[in-house]
Amino acid sequence: MAERNLTDYFNSIYLAGADVRLEEPLEWHTTIRIGGPARVFVSPYSVESLSEILSLLKSEKLPYKIIGGGSNVICPDKYEGVVVSTRNLNLLRSDGVKVFAQAGTSINSVIWHCLAEGLTGIEFLTGLPGSVGGAVLMNAGAFGGEIGDRVTRVSYLDGRGKVIDVDSKSAGFSYRNSIFKAADGIVVGAEFLLKRGERSEIETKMKEILAKRIQKQPLEHPSAGSVFVRPKPDFYVGSTIERLGLKSLRVGGAEVSEKHAGFIVNRGGACQKDILTLVEIIRKKVEEATGVILSTEIEIWKEVE
Repeated sequence: MAERNLTDYFNSIYLAGADVRLEEPLEWHTTIRIGGPARVFVSPYSVESLSEILSLLKSEKLPYKIIGGGSNVICPDKYEGVVVSTRNLNLLRSDGVKVFAQAGTSINSVIWHCLAEGLTGIEFLTGLPGSVGGAVLMNAGAFGGEIGDRVTRVSYLDGRGKVIDVDSKSAGFSYRNSIFKAADGIVVGAEFLLKRGERSEIETKMKEILAKRIQKQPLEHPSAGSVFVRPKPDFYVGSTIERLGLKSLRVGGAEVSEKHAGFIVNRGGACQKDILTLVEIIRKKVEEATGVILSTEIEIWKEVE
């Protein structure tokens, strides 16, 4: 990003309708609390602003990344491009048994909204960090359910900045995947189809799921969630890593969780290099022992792309 043009870019982005910050620490925006400063950090106030800003970034050939809740992102010590956050896109509304949420809405806000409205069907995501956009993008799942099972419509910005609506079938939901991972588009909202339920029963389900999450996952330390994609239905990554004696393996401030070996946690002062080193050690050990090559579920950012 040319230094002499930085002020011009700042003004253009600001006037498009966004909060703009320089040298914003990305650790403030990721659940694992890792990431140095982004050269420019932008939070558009509307989908229209987002579209205009992305058009500007593309026309100027400026590198950029999109971030939502930051729950599965590992950022570098410095990012030289523009980070565009969806956090201000948080419209949430109900229409009968349908709930629409913009991409920046936290999953837990949706769940609590559904509880207040007496709507059931999404409790399995209770306690899941992150935002609607990221959850839809990767078809987030937990405890036997996937968010794609509840989605009826997804709104996304295509490569030309136009909002397109697609139904659930066209979204191509599969295990930790959707068409939006490969498409030149950005999820800006989703509609969920739920059912009427008793508030007390919904609340009981939420408590049960949260108790399971607390029991099984290392919520006491910052993490980016499950690190690896399950390569096949009968292959359990966490138990395989544990069987290989890699629990509590530590590099710098990063550690394979003592509670669940499928997670890498930040025990304090971890950086991206620490995480990547652990990831490669685990992948090598698992491949040597089982012949299976693990793919990461987390997104690894480079300093400049």
